[in-house]
Amino acid sequence: MEKGKLLFSGYTGNGEEILLMEWTPEGLVKKTGVRHGGNPSFCCRWQDRLYAVSELAEGAAVVSYDLRGDTLSPLGKISLPGRKALCHLTAVDGVIFGSCYGSGHYFAVDADLTRVLWEFLPSGTPRAHWVQPLGDGICLADLGNSRLYRFPLSGGVPQGEAQVISLPEGSGPRQPIPLSDGGFAVVCELDGMLHFFDKEGGCVQTIPASGTGKENAPGGGCVAGDVLFVGNRGPNTVSAFRLTKDGAVLAGEWETGNWPRHLAFVGEDLLFAACQRENSVWQYRWDGTALTKQAEYPLHQASCVLAL
Repeated sequence: MEKGKLLFSGYTGNGEEILLMEWTPEGLVKKTGVRHGGNPSFCCRWQDRLYAVSELAEGAAVVSYDLRGDTLSPLGKISLPGRKALCHLTAVDGVIFGSCYGSGHYFAVDADLTRVLWEFLPSGTPRAHWVQPLGDGICLADLGNSRLYRFPLSGGVPQGEAQVISLPEGSGPRQPIPLSDGGFAVVCELDGMLHFFDKEGGCVQTIPASGTGKENAPGGGCVAGDVLFVGNRGPNTVSAFRLTKDGAVLAGEWETGNWPRHLAFVGEDLLFAACQRENSVWQYRWDGTALTKQAEYPLHQASCVLAL
């Protein structure tokens, strides 16, 4: 990777929480920063717009920024009263989906942030953590109920009844990750495991996300080719699993910063880990068999890395 842009974001402290970075042959340099306010713990992109959450104990909001050029100019905002702890966003064909961990709500809004298009509140004790495009629909991770909900999309929004996929009680599914064979992996925060499913939603494998044996609350993962990377909060490692026809096999595990909340693989060989309690983003090079740390970038309670 010789050039390109990345975005880092984190929780609100005393400075800028959203950083626009540019890759150069010497590494990353900061292009601009934004003082967002309200804990922009996660961001997503749709076309030339950036969308950032405001993760608040009471209330929730999504703010959009213009990505054209080297500045981040605010474009729009939608507030969601009564919703709590909005922690994740994803864009699917111009519809922006969000997950409110504190109140349990999933929702969709239009790209101009003018109206709510859809909302879903599961029964029980939902902890809405992630909306993932999967096949021709979406898959929702409910950490509190240890369930996944799969919806088909019509006109960009979910339709009909959800397919409910139950995981072991107390597993705490945090992030579904699509795999090349049509199945998906699920990073589970509460039991520290990876659960693998076929495309119909049947569980085919369950293995620990870390090989250290330490108490683990995995933060998330990403896939690059035939390798699944997982950030392990507690062990403070990044583990790599080779995805084979016979299942996932642990290929290695390397030290990272305190509390790796989010991982992103960028270009051909770069892995970034947003390490929340380390207050930094760690950059690694992946050579196909091992991770080598290359750099560390300071950011208060770093929580998200987004390739632009």
